[in-house]
Amino acid sequence: MDAVDVVTREQLHAEQRFEQHRKAQATKPVPPSATDCAECGDEIPEGRRQAIKGVQLCTQCQTHTEK
Repeated sequence: MDAVDVVTREQLHAEQRFEQHRKAQATKPVPPSATDCAECGDEIPEGRRQAIKGVQLCTQCQTHTEK
């Protein structure tokens, strides 16, 4: 088995894991979006609540959480 075969096999496994994860996420119930941020209490804009189902944090708090 050469390097190309190994990479191809690893890519296939990664795609299969991603698909399994995607399917698992699709079946999870999504809580209703919060109107106020769970961290700072500021109002979450309607556009963000519509775009991200189940959103619980405002943009600033989400950015801080991801860092």
